[in-house]
Amino acid sequence: MATAKGEQRRAALVRAAADLLQSGGLEAVSHRGVAGRAGVPLGATTYYFADLTELRRAAVETLADDDAARMSAAVDALSARRRGAAAVARMIATLLTPDEYGALVAWYERYVLAAREPLFAAAARRSNAAARESVAAVLERSGLAAGVPPHVVLAVVDGAVLGALADGAGLTDVRAAAADALTAVLDHP
Repeated sequence: MATAKGEQRRAALVRAAADLLQSGGLEAVSHRGVAGRAGVPLGATTYYFADLTELRRAAVETLADDDAARMSAAVDALSARRRGAAAVARMIATLLTPDEYGALVAWYERYVLAAREPLFAAAARRSNAAARESVAAVLERSGLAAGVPPHVVLAVVDGAVLGALADGAGLTDVRAAAADALTAVLDHP
């Protein structure tokens, strides 16, 4: 049976691994790095996790949970009223992009790695499903639900974001590129 202190230590290790994954990618999540970030002895990582893969999986799952909670909170904060395509596009671009540049890059790294790395696959599917549900809710509340399906909205935003990141854009410009591309689609479904 786990103790409260043990659960806290395990949670601190997972959070540290998630933070490292977000800031430095999969290779940054090592036993030594996680223990150092969590401020616990190195042996704690192997005490609470069978191996590095299990620790990394817990970190990926935590980030997927964080993504779903962030999007859900943003949708919950919206009022149900009709809006124009440009306003809805800006809302969706903001909803689908984390508030920090590093977190945005990490989101897309995890998403793309899911195709090659089973460690990321289930969490990526959950994040993608949460994104589709959030987009559907925004479109419904804004009166645009009959126009463009949520999966198409995601494809447009993802393409615009990846293109802007490849061009070296910062977070504000990434969101603007996504909103501009999505406005064009929502204006002409």
